[in-house]
Amino acid sequence: MKASKRQPPEIITNAVALGLLEASDNPAMILSRTDHILAANQAACSMLESGSPEETLGRLLTDFIARDLFIARRDRLRETLRTNGISRIEEDINGRTYIHTFTGIFNENDDMTQVAVISRDVTDLRRTGENLRREQQRQIFFMETLPGLVFHIYPDHTIRYANRYFRKIFGSPKGKSCRQLLQCSATLCPACPPERAMRSDSTVEQEWTLADSRTFHLQFNPMTDSSGERMVMVLGIDISERKNAENKLRQAHAELEQRVRERTQELQGLNRILTDKSLHLIEAKRRADSAARAKSAFLANMSHEIRTPLNAILGMAELALRTDEPSQKTVYLNHVVEAGDSLLTLINDILDFSKIEAGKMELEIEPFRLSEIIASVMRIHRVQAEDKDLEITDDIGADVPDVLLGDPQRLRQILINLMGNAVKFTTRGSVTLSVRREPMAQTAEDDSVLLRFSVRDTGVGIPKKQQKEIFNDFTQADASITRRFGGSGLGLAISKQLVQLMHGTIAVTSTEGRGSTFTFTVRLRTSRTEELVRTVTTREHPVQEVPHLSVLLADDNALNRKLAATVLREQGHDVTQVENGYEAVELLKAGRFDVVLMDVQMPIMDGITATRIIRDRNSGVLAPDIPIIALTAHALKGDRERFLSVGMNDYLSKPIRIQALSDTIARTVSRPDTMQPPTQQQRDETTKSAQEATPPFDRKTALERMNDREDLLESMERIFLRDTPPELAQLEKAVQSNDMEKGQHAAHSIKGNSRTIGAMRAGALAEQMEFLCSNSDTAEARRAMPLLAQEVRAAIDHVASMNPTATSETSHEQNDPHR
Repeated sequence: MKASKRQPPEIITNAVALGLLEASDNPAMILSRTDHILAANQAACSMLESGSPEETLGRLLTDFIARDLFIARRDRLRETLRTNGISRIEEDINGRTYIHTFTGIFNENDDMTQVAVISRDVTDLRRTGENLRREQQRQIFFMETLPGLVFHIYPDHTIRYANRYFRKIFGSPKGKSCRQLLQCSATLCPACPPERAMRSDSTVEQEWTLADSRTFHLQFNPMTDSSGERMVMVLGIDISERKNAENKLRQAHAELEQRVRERTQELQGLNRILTDKSLHLIEAKRRADSAARAKSAFLANMSHEIRTPLNAILGMAELALRTDEPSQKTVYLNHVVEAGDSLLTLINDILDFSKIEAGKMELEIEPFRLSEIIASVMRIHRVQAEDKDLEITDDIGADVPDVLLGDPQRLRQILINLMGNAVKFTTRGSVTLSVRREPMAQTAEDDSVLLRFSVRDTGVGIPKKQQKEIFNDFTQADASITRRFGGSGLGLAISKQLVQLMHGTIAVTSTEGRGSTFTFTVRLRTSRTEELVRTVTTREHPVQEVPHLSVLLADDNALNRKLAATVLREQGHDVTQVENGYEAVELLKAGRFDVVLMDVQMPIMDGITATRIIRDRNSGVLAPDIPIIALTAHALKGDRERFLSVGMNDYLSKPIRIQALSDTIARTVSRPDTMQPPTQQQRDETTKSAQEATPPFDRKTALERMNDREDLLESMERIFLRDTPPELAQLEKAVQSNDMEKGQHAAHSIKGNSRTIGAMRAGALAEQMEFLCSNSDTAEARRAMPLLAQEVRAAIDHVASMNPTATSETSHEQNDPHR
């Protein structure tokens, strides 16, 4: 820069003034009215980059700063100085920012003669302010974008700042106090957290729940704002989801604790049940051991009981073969028949007991005359009583109905057992059979009657301690009785079971040495229609003789064929014999017969399969409507219905009696309605009648089978509800796909489960389905499936309605992913 002309006379040399300039840290100088530098300290020279003060003095200011800018400002500056005496200008010099303070110096005439300039370097201050401003902007941006509440509360409770999140919820806080804006709070104001934070100068935390159930965690932080005023900055985070999760966790924890308590109670209950079962098992073992000993004694006794009539049969038969005397031969053969009857009675007792143990014993419901049953029982025992010189009488009450509906054969069996024992164990005195009608509550449509039968004797009597066990299996009052009187020890046990099947009870009262009285009650139905009387009356009339017949006999046992063929030929019939169902079908294709005697169980082809083929009009059989009589060793309830359902006309149980064989053939071929095989409708009606005769549900019997253990039966009902629906679905699928093997297994399982819990009708239908599947009868299985499914589902609904707890637990078990 070119130096200007100096003005030495105006340069300030006053030592005091120069001292003041040098003492200032800020640049300072004095200018003349012509803008010459009259005085300057070193800081001013450094600012102007003019060298030393000596080199600077006397020079124009415009030599060091922008001349045009200064001259543009100078007139306005001088005017300001004349008016106010002081003026400030900001200016950048050599890359730094300065604020110049100009102060006018006036003489005694109030004329401005000089100007004092003090400059302050504000470069660093401006940079700090800019940084602070930027930092404040960043803070504001952060608070505005924060996903939570940020607001400032001052001591007067006003909110002077609130971020966007706050404003979105509560609106603008301008002119409002925190109490006004936050009045929806139910927990905030009572202890005023901002005041506590400012008093303690520490952070205060508190949860805050809004009216809409949102929950915030608030943090009150005391601080000073940029102007130095005390305030509280509040930060709030929405913890609603966390609180909900905590609530759910607490609820789940409570539910878990409840389930643990319930499971603990269940385990305790199961433990009690197991304890009870252990005690029952101990008792059952004791009884089993006792029964095993009794069975051993029973078998030893049976060996004797069987060998005795068998020895008589063989011995008398051998004597009959050795003699040629007709009258003596007849005597021997009569003894053979008597011994055979005795052996058959013994075998029937054993079979009856086996059926009872297997739960197969069921009643045949049909009309009968009670007076006929009583007369038959008295006839059987009168001869033996008269041989012992005993008085034997019967006494039937006047109000006891004669025509009844029930199982006459089983009632007769009970009476024969009791009367036989009474006559057997009485050596002198009398035996009396009495029947009385007992009162009972009846409805208008109830035709039931309760009868009490008593058999009183004057025999040996029964010791009191043995009276409780007299009805147990294989039991007699004294082992010596077996040796003295014989017997299987099953008669009273069978009688008890039969009485219970008839919804009755049996008991004994006895005094040792003076006699006993056995009493039992049974519930029967009375007949209100003439049809029942006609049915009973029809049985009394002998079957008419039949003409010469051509009989086809199918049986795999040669002795059975020999017996039947001999009897039939003696009656004038022609007999053709075959050994299996296949041969029978082939003969019926080649020739005509009047009647077929068909054994049920035969090799190659059984009787049921053969009957189905014969009834099939496309089978090639010449007479598909030929009468067919089943020969079977089966004697269970439902067998007759089963045989009729496949097309048989009647059946005979083995061993076959000659008279029964003749009567059945005559009845079958002489009745017009039996000359034709049953139609499908008739078969369905037969099956339906059998189902109706079976009670749909018998929980009482199921409970008795479990020793009256209600808890055990309920456990079985839960298993039934759990297992039966999928088993039924499996059975339906198997029948639909003709998978008879799977169908048989499923039906067998349903049968067992149903009968266990007392669903008798469902169990009976499942047994029928099991039989159909075992014989691969797909057509009949499909026909029977809807009714079985209906009955099983009815049983499921019945059990579920009686035990809703079992239903819910079952549903839970099925839905439990941990099972």
